[in-house]
Amino acid sequence: MSTKASNVLSNIDLGFCSFCGACIAICPTHVGSKNLDYISEKYADRPVVKDSTKCEKCRHTLCMQICPQINIPKNLFSVDSYSYIEAYYSKSRLPKVLSRAQDGGTATTLLITALRAGLADYAIVIKRDDEWHSKPMVTRNEDDILEASGSKYIFSPLLSVLDEITDRIDFGRVAIVGIPCQLRALENIAMLRFKHNDVVAVKIGLFCMHGFSRDRIESILKELNISFRDVVKINIKKGKLWFATKDGKLLDYPLKKAEKVLRPACRQCPELFSPYADINVGSIAAEENWNTLLVMTPKGKELVEKAISMGLLETRPMDINGIETVNKYVHRKTGEALKNRELYTKEFHNILIITPTKRGKSLNDILEHKTGKSLYLSPL
Repeated sequence: MSTKASNVLSNIDLGFCSFCGACIAICPTHVGSKNLDYISEKYADRPVVKDSTKCEKCRHTLCMQICPQINIPKNLFSVDSYSYIEAYYSKSRLPKVLSRAQDGGTATTLLITALRAGLADYAIVIKRDDEWHSKPMVTRNEDDILEASGSKYIFSPLLSVLDEITDRIDFGRVAIVGIPCQLRALENIAMLRFKHNDVVAVKIGLFCMHGFSRDRIESILKELNISFRDVVKINIKKGKLWFATKDGKLLDYPLKKAEKVLRPACRQCPELFSPYADINVGSIAAEENWNTLLVMTPKGKELVEKAISMGLLETRPMDINGIETVNKYVHRKTGEALKNRELYTKEFHNILIITPTKRGKSLNDILEHKTGKSLYLSPL
């Protein structure tokens, strides 16, 4: 998304927000609310603004400059941006990790390695409750890291805690696990030389096709006649959303059906994995209970080597079939994002600038009125 507005308020309203939390962390007027009570809010998947008039008067434009959904670098829409140093299949050697892991437990194991090896003193992770309300947590406790393991597929403001820790944690002492848009925002913060970035020592990226609002997942669960409290694990595999329940059931839902109401933020995102990470972890191309592991930087290579030497991680080189599969998904993600970006640039740009968004008004109605097209595209 590209805009001449002075802040992200319109972007949030238009659905061009992946709730990374970066704007909350750097807001100079502290208008952005960390919304510690957002569990009880109706809309728990976007920043809550205490006073919109302050946003309208603010001319700092910091939130605009660090937002990962505004002026996405053109090179990220090219497959050439997604190179890596080494590619592996990986799996944790820690039984306590494997018992809770999404797949092979690699990301959790690398966090534990970073703390044990002294590469970081703290970790920023996403923790959830039984109702799958998620929020970021800063911790140095391995039990907390274990509890936070597993993908949520629900928007969560990971970076909102950066301003909390900047003044109380030594520079370069935090390991962070995030999806591409979150690490893209962190890169924007780094380019502006904000001190918020200086505390981060290790960046572990997670593969991501897209995320969902909690409300959307809840509506799917209702169709399946279960609730969040019944669910112990959510996964995406073979074109379906999978829900593992406490009573041992495994229910599925067509991914294309779920994708009908994807946010524009996800549809325009070109990154299957983050070029800004030190390591990227996913499950694409990996066999059951293993991960795909891409080493992006020398720092990432050092972390993997320490995990192996400490007996915490098992790896084997990725074969050509795995590499080709990853490349296929990179082509797919960048291609779809490019098509959607062109559509949004053409149809949304003038709406955002010419039509002031009234908070609470249906933006789908605005788009259909102006262009005859719906905000929610059919699945790709």
